[in-house]
Amino acid sequence: MNVFKLIITFFLMFSLFGNAKAAGNPVSEDFTLLLTLCDNMVELATRQDEKGFIEVSDAALKLAEAQRRNSSMALDRVRPKLRSAKKAVKSGDFDASIKFIEEAKQLMKPTKISWDGGS
Repeated sequence: MNVFKLIITFFLMFSLFGNAKAAGNPVSEDFTLLLTLCDNMVELATRQDEKGFIEVSDAALKLAEAQRRNSSMALDRVRPKLRSAKKAVKSGDFDASIKFIEEAKQLMKPTKISWDGGS
C-alpha cells in the first residue's frame, strides 16, 4: 500500500508541476479579435487619430473585460497596458501608446509549453 501511495503522489506532483508552469500564460485562449483591435489601435495611433483610437480602445477594453470573466490570467496583465495606451493618447503621446499596445500584444501571444511533448 505504501508503494501505491508513492506512485499516486509522484503522478499528482508531476501533473501539477506541468500545470503550474502554464499558469498565467495564454496556452489555448483565443485572442484573435482582441489582437485585431490592437492592430487597428496601432494604425490609428500612427495616423494620430485620437477620436478613432479612443473608440477602438473602448471596444477593446470591453472585449477584454468580457473575456476576463472566463478567468483569464493573461488578460489581467493586458488590460492595464490597454488603459495606459488610452491615457497616453489622451495626453497626446502616440509613441508611448504604440509601445503599450505592442507590450499587450506580446502578452497575448500563445506560450509554447514544454510538457505537451513539444508539438
